Amino acid sequence: MNETSSNERLAPVLAPFTPDKPGLAALVSVGGEVVFERYLGGADLEHGVPVTAATRFHVASVSKQFTALAVLLEAEAGRVDLGADIHDYLPELADYGATLTVSDLVHHTGGLRDQWELMMLSGTPIDGLIRQSAIVAMAASQQGLNFPPGTDFRYSNTGYSLLAEIVARTSATPFARYLADAVFTPLGMRDTLVYGDASKLLPGRAMSYRVGADGTVDLARLNYSNYGATSLHTTPRDLARWARELLHPSVLAPDLIARMTTPGRLRDGTPLIYGFGIMRDILGGRPALTHGGADAGFRAAFNCFPSDDAVVIVCSNGGADVGAIAQSLADALLGSTPYPAGGAPDPATLAGLAGYYVTGWGPGLTLEAADGKLMASLGGGARIEAKFLPGGEFYLYAPTSRFSAKPKGDLAERQAVGGLELLYTRSERAAPTKAELASLAGRYHSDEIDSTYQLAATQTGLTVSCLRFPPTDLTPADQDSFDGPFARLTIVRDAGGAPTGFTVSTGRVRGLRFRRIA
Repeated sequence: MNETSSNERLAPVLAPFTPDKPGLAALVSVGGEVVFERYLGGADLEHGVPVTAATRFHVASVSKQFTALAVLLEAEAGRVDLGADIHDYLPELADYGATLTVSDLVHHTGGLRDQWELMMLSGTPIDGLIRQSAIVAMAASQQGLNFPPGTDFRYSNTGYSLLAEIVARTSATPFARYLADAVFTPLGMRDTLVYGDASKLLPGRAMSYRVGADGTVDLARLNYSNYGATSLHTTPRDLARWARELLHPSVLAPDLIARMTTPGRLRDGTPLIYGFGIMRDILGGRPALTHGGADAGFRAAFNCFPSDDAVVIVCSNGGADVGAIAQSLADALLGSTPYPAGGAPDPATLAGLAGYYVTGWGPGLTLEAADGKLMASLGGGARIEAKFLPGGEFYLYAPTSRFSAKPKGDLAERQAVGGLELLYTRSERAAPTKAELASLAGRYHSDEIDSTYQLAATQTGLTVSCLRFPPTDLTPADQDSFDGPFARLTIVRDAGGAPTGFTVSTGRVRGLRFRRIA
């Protein structure tokens, strides 16, 4: 495709990024040569500063590959054993009754509950100042895991925060300084740094924004003083230098890069697509080394295509769908094949998919057939239309997370991160009586997040509140469970059937216990 036709095809994708709106930075390189580069919109709207090639973006979880690289470097130096129990390096963590290794942290197979969801459950404002020490303390207060180490995959930011702690302790070097000396300086990434202290000035950075449905722009504050899972600030040009090293190692050892980009496995041998902070997946029909990131208004897509010797990088500070934009760039400039659209199934098939499904991870999924469409909602949240692929699979947010029908009316979701299959079991909603709801009213405490929740009965369900967040409605789910917009609450009873507490599960936290105190 020639440059003129590419620009015409991409014009609608880039049109929203005007000077009065949050910005976008995009770069595509092939064979080490930049073939497309755009810097659009505002980096700091309050001061009229535009996005430029030197604008530093917070790239959220794209940070993880650099944390994983630091762990590999420490392993090569003989200071970290990837197969060792993490308590060898972090003795303050609880005894989980099973060996949780450094490798488990790298591959998200350790079962550690996610730091952000624990913070939100505790009522900690995510737009407030969150220090690394608070994250480590929260991790140390956990008495349980989501699953036995090595038996499952569940993305955990906590694991990567702890990996950064391990590197800092074994190297006796502050984590930001370690990466600067060992990686960024040797690779010539002059505009890249780990920003782990929110009180420090950071020249050239993009600010964080949220764009409403009506086009209104608000600040989406990010005040992180933590690192390992996030907080890398960089530019597309610097990320392109790093991508070139991944595809053609010249500074780092080739066997080190090969190890980093090799996916892990569960202990029973089940393969993952997740390696050392980076995944091997298929994007637009092409094999890719990829990872995305999202914090507050920041979004980042980092996609390398080894067979094309190509790189696509997109950064946003206004919540843009950078994954879709990156795919559009690949389609236009590399000739990638978009995911084919499938026609809507017949009414009988749609009706057969309709129902209520649970996973044990967070609120249940409701599917409804209406006007020839399949509409989905989680925990009673916003309804979105399912999009079908040829063969009958469908997805809600991205084709890499697609659903397929299973025997007995259940569903399976191929998870975009990790690549494993998650089973959604068809279930029936319970209809508790007013007396049953009233019996659940009371105060409940969790030592693991140091929070007390108040449950109150309503006409049809419950509300949950605490000192740190306002009442939130919970609707009856399956037996003894209730769904909220963010979490699933399951009642725990004694041998006589009296409610003694409950557990809370979210997308990355499972079985967090609260005991009844009043």
